[in-house]
Amino acid sequence: MVINDTTNANDSTDRYFQAYHNVRIFSDSLQAVSDSLFYSGKDSIFRLFTDPIVWSGDNQLTGDTIFLYTKNKKADKLFVWENALAVNKTGIDMYNQLKGNRLTGMFIDGTLDYMRAKGNAESVYWVKDEDSALVGVNNVNGDIIDLRFLNKELDKVVVISEPKGVMLPVSQASEQEKFLRNFKWREARRPKTKFELFGN
Repeated sequence: MVINDTTNANDSTDRYFQAYHNVRIFSDSLQAVSDSLFYSGKDSIFRLFTDPIVWSGDNQLTGDTIFLYTKNKKADKLFVWENALAVNKTGIDMYNQLKGNRLTGMFIDGTLDYMRAKGNAESVYWVKDEDSALVGVNNVNGDIIDLRFLNKELDKVVVISEPKGVMLPVSQASEQEKFLRNFKWREARRPKTKFELFGN
């Protein structure tokens, strides 16, 4: 890791650091891994490069490049570029998924609250009734798709333009209809404690 502290040692905005190979981040509310990272105190952005993965609660976000914005030492928003995929674990072998060319995520008090996929957006989500009983699996695509959360659970899926979709009973949904292309749940790479930051 390279750390640079320029002219004024008391001004944290002049500080930046770079880290290379097997980067790991851990906090109680968010964890991340990537090959390399750049952070600047001027804008409080963690720039994650090469196979980055960010986890927040039951949510996993992946893409070619991820910019994680922080505010008051908590996640505030993130942007994912190219091959963007968000996964929300909602049960055993059940995953809500959102894919697009670009992905935007917004946090409230460090907890993921909203996600938007833009450009060739696709979504697979598990539909439940008011009593949390499983209704079916919904496959939808459009130019823009929003996911909105309530109490850390997926609450609404909104297709902004050109919606196309179908909902299937779980018994009739094939494995291909339950998972978007390139889906992977990568929990094994997730740092579970701060002590794992120092492992090999």
